[in-house]
Amino acid sequence: MKSPPYFQVSYNRELGLLSSQWLRVGNSTEYRQALINICRQLQKYNACGWLVDFSRMATPNMSDQNWTIELLGHSLPQTRLRKLALVLPDDLFLEVVVEKVSNSLLSMSGNQVQIAQFDDPDTAQQWLICCSDPNEGLFRDAS
Repeated sequence: MKSPPYFQVSYNRELGLLSSQWLRVGNSTEYRQALINICRQLQKYNACGWLVDFSRMATPNMSDQNWTIELLGHSLPQTRLRKLALVLPDDLFLEVVVEKVSNSLLSMSGNQVQIAQFDDPDTAQQWLICCSDPNEGLFRDAS
């Protein structure tokens, strides 16, 4: 499957790691299609880790935020995903949205998925492949 010009996905079978990267700011339709594609690939590959690079992404609107929570809240329990690493730009609004979505996902998953934020993809990948300490995720103990 050819990647769209705004989004790139790759899978490392050896590490069980799915990586996705926004190549440019996408509109709502592109954003939603990309996330649907990711959910399908998480199931297809049985990935245990997912690295999402949002460094070229803008803050999703409120409708897309709520849609994201619904989609991931229903899709992630159908996968083997245990760790989600988010690479964020220096954007306070996006950080607030990511925290909101992360807290919702943690609540919906019964804290089965660890979620952490990073400044760069290399550090995020290192966290994904290191030990699986259940207290490692940044939002692990969020209420």
